[in-house]
Amino acid sequence: MSAYIQVGVTALRDPVTGEYLPAVPLYIREEDRGKVQGPIPAEDSELGKTLAGLMQEYVDGCKAAGVSI
Repeated sequence: MSAYIQVGVTALRDPVTGEYLPAVPLYIREEDRGKVQGPIPAEDSELGKTLAGLMQEYVDGCKAAGVSI
């Protein structure tokens, strides 16, 4: 069984109230530590473009529903 290391937390917002939902820890496997050579600039990655588009949809949806973010 792999050992895991907590590297952060994340929390979504409730789309109706705008309040934070319960935080969820983020983990990496211990054997993967050190394999990442540094951050990938979000604007240069396909993932960054996809996430930016999804975030824009979220922001637009919140504005349409009258929820401040």
